[in-house]
Amino acid sequence: MKLFELSLDKLLIRFYLIMLIIIVAGFTGLWWLAILSLPVFFTALMGMTIGKKVTIPHTQAEAKQDQSHRAEQTTVKA
Repeated sequence: MKLFELSLDKLLIRFYLIMLIIIVAGFTGLWWLAILSLPVFFTALMGMTIGKKVTIPHTQAEAKQDQSHRAEQTTVKA
């Protein structure tokens, strides 16, 4: 989980998701359902991303070390 790393397209998707939740809550008359939009709002406000952290090697030595580490982890089944 990283803060302030949210891309603009994902921010817009969360904005529309908030609107969808509130509109559905309004049309159904279940206003307590609108409370479910708060976690979506706060994650969009903080720019929270959830996912795997990908590191990009900055030097050729780091890239070679990363490749050798990956080769050790992979096994080929016959």
